[in-house]
Amino acid sequence: MGLTTILTTLIKFFATSPDLCADVYVDANGQPLTDAAGQTISRYCQPAGPDAPVFDANACCTIDGDQAACVLPNAKGRCSRGSTLMYCEYGEATRAGVNCYQPFDSACDHGFCVTVQPPDLGPIEDAVCCFGDGGCIEIENGDDVFTCFAGQGWLFWCDNGAQNADGTVDCFD
Repeated sequence: MGLTTILTTLIKFFATSPDLCADVYVDANGQPLTDAAGQTISRYCQPAGPDAPVFDANACCTIDGDQAACVLPNAKGRCSRGSTLMYCEYGEATRAGVNCYQPFDSACDHGFCVTVQPPDLGPIEDAVCCFGDGGCIEIENGDDVFTCFAGQGWLFWCDNGAQNADGTVDCFD
């Protein structure tokens, strides 16, 4: 093995791309916001259920506010100008780009689901914040994250739910 090959191998081994999902919502003091169990929520990765597909690869991401647009790197593993190589443990490549995911436990696995037949209010398959009284709300934006953490709720995934007239969500087994 030549010196160049050894150096290239060592650089690839020790060089790691930043984890896109590690950039989380923070409070006014810059501390990560956590739910009642200490779990954070990513600013850039999409919430997903516990069976999120494993991606385990880098993607080229362009960050804009609380949004990240990611695509696959070129054949040499590089990104175009303006994007940054980021790591995604969970995700998938689609025609539109790369979707990076942050998986959450199922609300049903933690006793927050009901067995009553879902009403016809439109299905919900999304991250939810559940509280000690058994009520859950859908996490649709950063404001919902702050509401969840301020109320000491728990972040979960609702695979089969419906939104009630009062804005709460029922998840069904």
